[in-house]
Amino acid sequence: MPPTLTTNLSSKPSISVIMIDGSFRENAFSADTMSGQELPSESYEIIWVEFYQRAHPAPVNLPKVKVICLDHPADTTYHSSVCFNAGIRAAQGDIVVVTDADQIFPTDFLGRVEKIHVESAELVSYAYRYDEPHRGALNNHTVEHLEQTCVYKNTLNYGACMSVRKRWLEKINGYEEHEIFATGFHANGLDIYTRFRNLGLPIQWHPELKV
Repeated sequence: MPPTLTTNLSSKPSISVIMIDGSFRENAFSADTMSGQELPSESYEIIWVEFYQRAHPAPVNLPKVKVICLDHPADTTYHSSVCFNAGIRAAQGDIVVVTDADQIFPTDFLGRVEKIHVESAELVSYAYRYDEPHRGALNNHTVEHLEQTCVYKNTLNYGACMSVRKRWLEKINGYEEHEIFATGFHANGLDIYTRFRNLGLPIQWHPELKV
């Protein structure tokens, strides 16, 4: 089981966005596009957690992003749950957004997320992920182009983007760190979804939130 998670009670932003890496990311689109949200800059924070000793250069060079390196040796098996829990412990926001690091977000995304959780403090909200229709790099990464190009492939992508009040992550003691979840085919997104359901929280796949 992961270590106990505790809330940071200091002066804080209202939203914390967590994204993780194990020295395998090809890009940092999420960190970049999350840095330009329409909310006041002081109202949200972005936390990038690197499992190993050297973080991707892109988020390091983004002033809005706080980079945490967990400094595991290169021969240590990557474990995404360890990264998620480190991000949760560091998060100062009451609302936590856990998202894949290679996505592109519209500038009003966090504003919508905030509204969702102000209206319902118990809600767990998932955004739908749309992907490029074919393999290969896209030439245009604007939201307007992607709206016209990307298609909906995975109906239950638990790891794409989830948001919830931090206290509920603490209530279930964060992500499971058992070694079985450290494989390349881990299911910690489904596991945490199931534990939220067992806790009795309402879960929503938001019809208008997509990445």
